[in-house]
Amino acid sequence: MSDSTPLKNIVRSAVPRSVRNWLRSPSRSAEWLWDSAAFSLGRTKTLQFAPNVSLVCHPHFYKVVESAQLNDPDQAEEFRSFLSHCSDRMFLFDIGAHFGVFSLALAQFGGKAVAADPSPIATKMMDTEVGLNKCGDRVRVLQAAVSDVNGEMGLVSSGTFSEGYFKVEQGRMASDLTQTQALTVDQMAAHYGAPTHLKIDVEGHEAAVLRGAKETLAKHSPPIFLELHSEMVRDAGGDPNEALNLIEPLGYRTFDVAGRPIGRDGIFSKPIVRIVAERGF
Repeated sequence: MSDSTPLKNIVRSAVPRSVRNWLRSPSRSAEWLWDSAAFSLGRTKTLQFAPNVSLVCHPHFYKVVESAQLNDPDQAEEFRSFLSHCSDRMFLFDIGAHFGVFSLALAQFGGKAVAADPSPIATKMMDTEVGLNKCGDRVRVLQAAVSDVNGEMGLVSSGTFSEGYFKVEQGRMASDLTQTQALTVDQMAAHYGAPTHLKIDVEGHEAAVLRGAKETLAKHSPPIFLELHSEMVRDAGGDPNEALNLIEPLGYRTFDVAGRPIGRDGIFSKPIVRIVAERGF
């Protein structure tokens, strides 16, 4: 079999990544365009996720949230656990917010959130949802990568192929990277005030987010809704233990989303595990 890497590099150099993303999955791209057209004609859907609590939804937002937070067993359990913590006293830093369903749901309980995501596709959807649900006084949308540095960092955009996710990937060509504003949780806390809770879902970059949150965690002890991508971290040559090594010395203990204590054996038994870390136990 011939080596296709030189050809791939030529294609990557000649065709912008944004174009390649649209061409990777024509059916997915067509679905985005169809849903956007329907929305432009005034079509919305209503998502009921708790008694007397609902969101007005862009058609594509509805599909993504229905597939993940309602129909996927693991993600649905995580979302229900999060909802059980929601109140008008919660101030959430939603790190890797994607379409912002956690922040938007919290707003329906009267709580507030700063929803940060580096993807312009995701933040545009969040802005749309904030407008539809008239919660601009409770949800601030921030287009930025949250990490352990302040300044800029290069991220890879997956485009519509995976709903606009941006990822940190080593070894990518410069032409594949989108330079994005980067900041830390500690910087966010200095600007917006300390959060009562953190939610972190950053596709394997969680240790970097926690490194940039040391002061906030030490001073304010917010509970953390944490998605650990252990397999992704290993594949990139990292240590999946690092995230836990950062929070355990601060007195954090880990629980599954049902509230049961969970140790490292349980956490690392799956490629992705969603946990809650809390201090004071």
